[in-house]
Amino acid sequence: MDASVTQNFTRAIMRHLEQLGIQLNPQLKQQINKYDDASRLPMVLQDALWQSLEDQNDSSLGLNIGLAILPQSLDTMGFLLLSSPSLGEAVNSLVDYSSLVGEGGAFSKSHSKQGWKLCYEAKFTVAASLRIEAILASSVASARWISGKNIAPVAVYLKHSRQADLALYDRVFMGAQIYFGHTKNAIVYTDEDWNFKQREVNPAVHTQMLELAKQQLSQLQPKNFPAKVIALLTRQPWLSKAQVASTLAISERTLSRKLLAENLNFQSIVHDIKKQYALEQVVKASTTQAGLAEYLGYHDESAFAKAFKRWTGMGFRQYRLHYCS
Repeated sequence: MDASVTQNFTRAIMRHLEQLGIQLNPQLKQQINKYDDASRLPMVLQDALWQSLEDQNDSSLGLNIGLAILPQSLDTMGFLLLSSPSLGEAVNSLVDYSSLVGEGGAFSKSHSKQGWKLCYEAKFTVAASLRIEAILASSVASARWISGKNIAPVAVYLKHSRQADLALYDRVFMGAQIYFGHTKNAIVYTDEDWNFKQREVNPAVHTQMLELAKQQLSQLQPKNFPAKVIALLTRQPWLSKAQVASTLAISERTLSRKLLAENLNFQSIVHDIKKQYALEQVVKASTTQAGLAEYLGYHDESAFAKAFKRWTGMGFRQYRLHYCS
């Protein structure tokens, strides 16, 4: 199944663009409108939408869109977040069910001396900086709704360089310390804010939303085992065999055995997915060899370069010059 995003998320973005007076390409708008009767939009059209926004050359657009995306725009996921008794519980749901909103990346959480960290790893490369800023800005705004008070992160980490005025970052992230060019995209909250419970929530409603989220997620997920492995690696091609097995709650040996029963093996699947992704991305001017190597999980750029030459018979730059001139 191709990656997709919930329609309401896209509609919320488009409503905000109308308020800003930004006109989309009529052909793109027509393509998106064809899915009005569907619950989800193909990620390729979401990519095209964000590319058109990047072409606006407005570096503040991602942050401003993020502020306009309220939990109510996220369908079941949004109501699940709003029915959570604390920010920490909401993040647990976000980690497990965020693909209901969009399959463009994955959330995770970790703890350090700073506090609890909500991380986001993007799968997309189109307009990545704008989109990541929109996602993190929306997450910070949603945290205030969920907790019922004006909580602010203590730090925000961004993999990309500064895009907008520092004053805007300061306003969006409520005075948090901002770190650019970091190894991860993340928001950090204190333990106190993470566990704060002020808003009264109905446990029965939260349980109902969890069950609905589970049902919808099962409909999105592939049915047979090889398809589950392929879908997981397509979303996160950097995962190792051990990480895939752990995600599927099985041993590496069981993973190999189940694939062998279908005349498949893990390494062949990994190579095919990485090759397909690399060939899709190499044609884009913004794609770099180093960036692809990191995203696809290679230990260093030279290892990816050797793999790319095995796939195509050419080096990365030679292939781009030959086919993408």
